[in-house]
Amino acid sequence: MRVNRLKRRFFLQGAGGALLSLPFLESLLPREVRAQSAAPPRRLIAIKSYSTQNIRDFYPSRAVSGYTLRKYKGDESGGGNGKEDGTLALSEPLAESSGRHSNGNAYTGKWAPLSDFAGEGFSRILGAELARFAEKLLVLRGLDFLPDTNHNDGGMLGYYKGGSISDTASSLKDVPTIDQVLAYSPKVYPSPPATRSLHLSPGRSNTFSFTDNGKRGGSITQVQADTNPKVVFDRLFKSFQAPSGGEPPAEDPNKLLVDRVIEDYRQLSKNPTLSAADKETLERHVSLMAELEARLGGGSGGPSTGCEPPTAPPSVQNQGVDVATLRKSYELMIDLLVAAVRCDMTRIVTLDVYKAVGKSGGSDQGFEHSCASCEGNPNPTDWHRAAHDWDQMEQRSKVISINEWIAREVFTPILEKLDVAEDGDSTYLDNSVVFWGNELGMNHLNYSIPTVLAGGAGGYLKTGRYIDYIDWDRNVKFSQHNGMVIEGVPYNRLMVTLLQAFGLEPSDYETDSGKGYGDTVTTGKPSDAFAVDYDMSAIGNVLPGIRA
Repeated sequence: MRVNRLKRRFFLQGAGGALLSLPFLESLLPREVRAQSAAPPRRLIAIKSYSTQNIRDFYPSRAVSGYTLRKYKGDESGGGNGKEDGTLALSEPLAESSGRHSNGNAYTGKWAPLSDFAGEGFSRILGAELARFAEKLLVLRGLDFLPDTNHNDGGMLGYYKGGSISDTASSLKDVPTIDQVLAYSPKVYPSPPATRSLHLSPGRSNTFSFTDNGKRGGSITQVQADTNPKVVFDRLFKSFQAPSGGEPPAEDPNKLLVDRVIEDYRQLSKNPTLSAADKETLERHVSLMAELEARLGGGSGGPSTGCEPPTAPPSVQNQGVDVATLRKSYELMIDLLVAAVRCDMTRIVTLDVYKAVGKSGGSDQGFEHSCASCEGNPNPTDWHRAAHDWDQMEQRSKVISINEWIAREVFTPILEKLDVAEDGDSTYLDNSVVFWGNELGMNHLNYSIPTVLAGGAGGYLKTGRYIDYIDWDRNVKFSQHNGMVIEGVPYNRLMVTLLQAFGLEPSDYETDSGKGYGDTVTTGKPSDAFAVDYDMSAIGNVLPGIRA
């Protein structure tokens, strides 16, 4: 049965794995089990928010010893020359080139240790609650969408069509989002998983994930999200944990599993092909498991650091923006997300934050990003409308408070629940990438898409860094309301970085050799107002300064 298979997998990967596996009898184990026991799997958890960020609130903008604070020319005056944005200037160059100027000379991005800002929080949005994760975060600035997109569904994960796109974007290539490339990769799943990918949204059924269902070159369809936590639980966990009216089972089911495995091994010891030495090894192993069985039976009462299916949630049909309902929805979705990862039900998850909680008039208020029925009306729950009114402090404050809430009550709890021991000194977070991104860049432009990565992808990523890829020596093409257009590096390189962090090679995802991932055309962007002059020779390379 699937239930038992999944529980065995948990033990093989969790704290009891060393006892339940047979390190000296590997030839008797299925090949996929041997592969999984080599190292913990890597997972991607992608979180999308909307209508971008305010530069000075997302990046460091308070005086810090050893750094220069750029002057700030207020938004009411149009943002000055665009470089006077009130953020800290970095001075430490990356060890490798970020790209080339238009004159052909190489330039490097700059970086700083996140620990330099951790005491009071990295920024207003990335606040003090994230300080404990300073060494496990990467905050990236200067990653630019190349195609001429507006609001979009899939851009955060590399698919620039879909959603409210620009006219020129309608001719872009159809490619799956990188979460779906990973979901169908045998390098992510050496054997068929329980669930290839899990898509959650307390707000709407459309996701930011697009799939070809593993058929390379096949038609692309938009993945639909689970919006009701009870439906997710029933599909993933209803048979995983015997229903008992909300009461815990009379006996730890993990202890019952150990009972069964001990009995299996005792039967194996009767196998006539086993040598005397192997039988002795097996008996020692059974003795060690008996000790584990005794500890499980003792009921330590401490929190589990492995697979712990959540309590069956109520049905929540989130049709509106009631604050209490929104909070409960996200709390339940996060619990399900974490349990699915820690029980290895899936290794790919997306969470669409289309509805959120913010402040309006000093009180908590629920928001929906695009309220179609509110067009033309000053509805206080329309997140998108508030984001367009950057020059109005009341509206800007709403957007800032929404993103503070996402950082505090969505992003941080996921990190906390994953940062528990999985294998040796590593945690589930260390072996994952939690990616918080957006559909747009600063000030509703598609430049400098705000990006935060948490976790090291099993040691692939060099974390604990704030990296700024903007080429500050270039001229600003356009600026308004604390947003600017000045070249950084193509966002495509982030997609390449994440794909390779999961062990994929260019041949696993490139449609054109050496061209990286996703569209690179800038059609529709006039060069006098938009940045179009990127170094395309490195488009297929991992981002500089990010590889451990």
